[in-house]
Amino acid sequence: MKKVFESPSDMSEYLFRIVDNGGSSFDRYTVVFSDGSYLALSGNPTSAQGFSQSGEGIDPQTLQDWVEEGKAVDLALGDLPPGLVQHILYRCNEGLEDFLESVENRDPRAVAPNRDAAEENDGIHDSLGKGIYWTEDGYRIRLEGDPEDDRGPYETAREAILGSMPDHYSMSGPEYHSTVDLMRLEPDPDVLKAVAELEEKRDAEWEKERGLGR
Repeated sequence: MKKVFESPSDMSEYLFRIVDNGGSSFDRYTVVFSDGSYLALSGNPTSAQGFSQSGEGIDPQTLQDWVEEGKAVDLALGDLPPGLVQHILYRCNEGLEDFLESVENRDPRAVAPNRDAAEENDGIHDSLGKGIYWTEDGYRIRLEGDPEDDRGPYETAREAILGSMPDHYSMSGPEYHSTVDLMRLEPDPDVLKAVAELEEKRDAEWEKERGLGR
């Protein structure tokens, strides 16, 4: 598979928030991106009993409410179970594979032949892939203003797609951003402690429900 995201660092602006509900549901982890898309994942999504489903249009207020109400904990990449980061990269690359090929082939539906024909990349949440056009120097991204304000030139289609992507502020203001450094690749003991406490709370609630059911 050809990849847009070759490493986690390529997602530094695109990755918006990761929350963990402590296992209160099968889709324990919600991984949200700056275009409003998301992945709902179990801890081992590639197993026969695993879960990995994508969606669109998540409300950042929902995530904030979960965290503020103690129903979920903010995670960084390094706090996820082993293998989950690679799965996230795989799913994102899978979703962009056809578009990457179109940009490489300079399909007119993906790459405008010149700046005048290119759609303006306005930087909002659905700007991924918008505004790409071709020049003799390579790919560029059309922005508002003069040609010298445009992004690029980029040598590769992959670089052009990365250059067109929305960032955290395209999704929302800072009040809904993650409370942790998303790109941290080592586990944080304080975060893992918060997760363990959420799991204990979940187990206690389940035990209470079983008791009431007798």
